[in-house]
Amino acid sequence: MHKQKRKISTTAVLAMILLSLGPVGSVTAQPPPKDPNKYVPGLGDLMGSLLVQHNKLWFAGDAMNWPLAAYSVDAIKEGIADMKVLRPRYKGESIVEMLDGLTAKPMQDLEEAVAAKDSARFVQAYDGLTQSCNVCHQNHEYGFIVIARPTVPFLTNQRYQP
Repeated sequence: MHKQKRKISTTAVLAMILLSLGPVGSVTAQPPPKDPNKYVPGLGDLMGSLLVQHNKLWFAGDAMNWPLAAYSVDAIKEGIADMKVLRPRYKGESIVEMLDGLTAKPMQDLEEAVAAKDSARFVQAYDGLTQSCNVCHQNHEYGFIVIARPTVPFLTNQRYQP
């Protein structure tokens, strides 16, 4: 019975991955690189990486695994920095200004909550970042991409308990 549940859970996670990343990549498809030796990921690829870290962050914070939560916060910050460098403009708009305006405060709140090992502040800050992501999607005609608190770990082969 336990193996059957795990098989269903793993299948559900894989389906979620494919369904959530497929449309993002196709909607924000970028032209192929001029030089295949200088690959630049599309915005959808970069957002997909952030989605993985956003998921890991939730489960790390929920388990009060503060070192893993801090690692995930840093990975999200790194992903945001990558977007600013690799895709500084989108549809004529500055991604740098967009991301700074929407994510600076929630990311600072997350860093502070994780450093303080404060579960209540963590949940509030996590929800603040999630809301910022959704506001950005809505403002740029991608309101159909709605980020939420995860219910299943994206990666089932990582232990979230400290």
